[in-house]
Formats: sequence, structure tokens, C-alpha cells
Amino acid sequence: MLSIIAGIDEAGRGPVIGPLVVCCASCRRDDEKLLKKLASKDSKALTAAQREEAYEKLKKFVTFRWVEISAGDLNGLMDTMSLNDIEAKTMADLIKKLGDGDTMIDMPDRYGWTFRKRMEKFGVKKFEAEHKADENYPIVAAASICAKIMRDKKIEEIRKATCDFGSGYPGDPKTRAALKDKEKRKSLEPFIRQKWKTLENIKQTKLFTDEEPEQGAAGAE
Repeated sequence: MLSIIAGIDEAGRGPVIGPLVVCCASCRRDDEKLLKKLASKDSKALTAAQREEAYEKLKKFVTFRWVEISAGDLNGLMDTMSLNDIEAKTMADLIKKLGDGDTMIDMPDRYGWTFRKRMEKFGVKKFEAEHKADENYPIVAAASICAKIMRDKKIEEIRKATCDFGSGYPGDPKTRAALKDKEKRKSLEPFIRQKWKTLENIKQTKLFTDEEPEQGAAGAE
């Protein structure tokens, strides 16, 4: 029986606009040497072109599965679940599709015991999780690359359908300007994470009024 290794990571946890994408990458342990050559860095350390190039090569021997959770779905789910529970459930569902294998997760929770309790709640006990796993494990870096590419593609689709709102992160001046503009904000409404703490911080800077935000406050988070 072939030995399988898997890694899980997400893209888009912090933005106020657009989806959260959780990806699971898996391959045979025998391919680990090749994996290290192609996924030695996590997605944040690569340019968009480098990610695409690596992804095309990785697809030849790595199986990628991902789940895209839209802003609208997140708004609904967060009526009854925390963001960390949403992530844990999504990760657990992806692991269940793997079958047997060793899985490493880039841990979203601050404490390992908290994250383990979440995963066990959703029916998964066999896994490992570490902070910065995307920097230390090539299979997690591969998942990070895929998640980032899939989120970026969706963000580009949203831009084409609405307006240029930048990255969607609250620290981005373009994002803040788009959210302050009444017409742009109206077109973006279906893609805004209404229950995000980052959005609350933006609102507190009077971004959603005609007044200018207080100096130094607009870049919160």
C-alpha cells in the first residue's frame, strides 16, 4: 500500500472582501524529494507568476482538493459558528476524503490543544498541526500555493464584476476607498464579510460615513 502525505492550508482568513479558500494537497511519500524542489517556499514568499509555474508542475504528481467559502456563506455560518470552527470543519471534511495517510496542518488556532479539540469535534483525530507549517513542510507549502491561486482567481472575477477594490484586505488603501464610495460599496455588498472583526474595526474609523477616518486609525489590522 502506498504511503501518502498531505498538507492543509488556507488563503483569505483576514480580508474583508471575498472568499476563504482551504486547500488539501496530497502525494505519495516517494515523491517527497521532488516536492521539496518545487514547494520549498510558502505562497506568500512567491510572486503570482512563480506560484502559477510551481502549481502547474506540482499538479503532475500532487492531488489538490479545495473548498471555497464565499463571503455570503461565511456571513451565514458565523450566525452559529466561529471562524475557527468553520475552518476546522472544512479541514476535517477534506481529511476524511483522503483515506489513510499522514496530514500536517498549518494551525489556525493559537494553541494546539484547542485546535485538536475542534478537529475531534468534527470527527478527525489523526493529524499533526503546527504554526508556520507552510514554511517548514513542502506539502503544506503546496497547499498554500494552490489556496492562494484559487483565491486570487476569485478576487479577479469579483473585481471584473464590480470595481477595482485592491486586495480586499482592510489595510489596503484601495480597499478602504472602495468601501467608502457609496456606489462601489453597493456593488461589493454580496462579497463583503459583514461579521468580520476587521470590518468592525473599519466601521469604527467612520469609513462608512462621509467623514474622513481619524488619522492613524484607518490601517487597523
